[in-house]
Amino acid sequence: MRLRAKLATVILGLLLIPILAMGLVALDYLAASSVDDLARGADLMINQIFDLMQVSTVRSPEGQFDNSLKDSVALRKLLDSTQAFGRAVVNVCILAPDGTIVVAGEGQGEGTQLRPTRPLADLKSGGSLWLTTTLLPQLLRGGMYSVRRDVAIENRKIATIAVEVSTDLIEAQLRHFVAAIVLATLAIAAIAWLAISLMANQILRQLTAIRRGFELLAAGGKAEVPITGNGELGSLAAKFNELAQQVRISRSHFGAERSHLFDVVRSLGDAVALLDAETVVLFANAPAKECFAADARTVEGIPLATLLGAEHPLVSLVNSTITTGVEAHNVPVELPDGSGLLISFFRVGQGHTPAGLLMVFRDMRPVRELETALDHSNRLSRMGALISGMAHQLRSPLHGMNMRLELLRQEGGDSVGRHVDRLRQEVDRVDQAIEAILKFTRPADLKPTDFEVNTLVRELAARLRYEKIIVEFNLACEPLVARADRGMISEALSNIMTNAVEAMPEGGKLRLATERQGRLVEIKIADEGQGISETQLERIFDLYYTTKSGGNGLGLPFAQRAVELNGGKIDLDSQIKRGTICTIALTAAIDGSTASKAPAFH
Repeated sequence: MRLRAKLATVILGLLLIPILAMGLVALDYLAASSVDDLARGADLMINQIFDLMQVSTVRSPEGQFDNSLKDSVALRKLLDSTQAFGRAVVNVCILAPDGTIVVAGEGQGEGTQLRPTRPLADLKSGGSLWLTTTLLPQLLRGGMYSVRRDVAIENRKIATIAVEVSTDLIEAQLRHFVAAIVLATLAIAAIAWLAISLMANQILRQLTAIRRGFELLAAGGKAEVPITGNGELGSLAAKFNELAQQVRISRSHFGAERSHLFDVVRSLGDAVALLDAETVVLFANAPAKECFAADARTVEGIPLATLLGAEHPLVSLVNSTITTGVEAHNVPVELPDGSGLLISFFRVGQGHTPAGLLMVFRDMRPVRELETALDHSNRLSRMGALISGMAHQLRSPLHGMNMRLELLRQEGGDSVGRHVDRLRQEVDRVDQAIEAILKFTRPADLKPTDFEVNTLVRELAARLRYEKIIVEFNLACEPLVARADRGMISEALSNIMTNAVEAMPEGGKLRLATERQGRLVEIKIADEGQGISETQLERIFDLYYTTKSGGNGLGLPFAQRAVELNGGKIDLDSQIKRGTICTIALTAAIDGSTASKAPAFH
């Protein structure tokens, strides 16, 4: 609905509501008054007839009351005149106790039973309520009503005076009054609608001109609204023209700065935020929003101090830059959480105080992490080269020692052989340790393939040698395909399963489970051994660290290196006297829906 129609409808409704209310009140009053007049007229007739009947009763011989009424000329004249001149009176009669008409106006129905009609008192009782919903509908339908009064002598009913009236005349009067109200309301509505429309046209003409001016202003054109009159609309048009002029000036200044600003923004790939002179954020890209408020959906329209806090070092630096108007480039800022930012500020505007500030910043943590990783890598590379050289230097004497021990065994006999064999075992252990060091430090030659994880788990479980160990499988229902070096992962899983079996020398359950977690395939290996303490768990992946007597501390470090080289992750969760759970997560070969999950082990 258009504004003109809405305005006219509201005003017309406010005008018609009191008119209709007054009409209903008047109609209500007219109906009640008509019913009261009808009742008073009927009561007056009954009183006159009653008085005349008393005279006839006194003069009549005993037992001749009905004949006296029939023979009374005065009574008949009164009944005839009442019926002839009484307004809305249909019939006036006197009834015997059995309901037979004894005497009636113009002799109507004498000797017969009077037809039943509703008492007029019922109609009057409706007047005690809201007549529009009770009395008025009855009057508009018309009908016959009666008023009766009993005549008694010594508490003995001897006759009844009955007056029948009709509401047809009231019905016609009410319908005429309703029609007059409706016509008057329609006439007033038409005149009011015309007046309101003319007034709305005059108001909306000026508003339409202002709306068109806003459309031109939004489109970049020259907008000017003609001022008509000195009223509120004229003042509004004048204010609009002032605003349009200011917008044109601002647009010209903005056009001069836009090319420079766009050049700066295009050259940046870091977090960017635009602030006004009050440090309110006007624009922020996704990295900037992440730095300002990671959990907020939007930061535009919020002051920087509200987002970060008034004591934040970045807020102080921004306020200082806006106050001095001096740009800053690649300024390192240390944040309260220990991280750092590298920030550059570019001013917006030509005045001494900038109209805004373009802020470009990057997180220094990746740079620091990269430097740390590079330094660590260099140290590992140097250490690896050193260890590899030492290992090669050690292996040559070990081979010589093995040869000499073999010669000594052949020459010394059985008594010396036992000691020689013992020495050879120790030499072999040293050789295996050197081989493990070389294997650990030598760059791995990965051969990634797609393989089915459930099949690999069953194969490795079948190779285990156990007597008191019960293996429980809780594998995913659907095939789980991982992308990794199958041989390397197989060796890692075999080491972990062997450790789990050796952790239960008295027997127990070895539980093997697989499941799909988004883009990862998880393998869980759980035992019921004595578990690992928190202190030991922190060092469990250190080279040569072991919690078992006779262990070499190489299995888990090799397993961790194999999994991480394939882009996976390994995690241990252990509780004393309850067992250990090892979780290996590998990259899935293809995307797929999540399979039914195996229960977590606790």
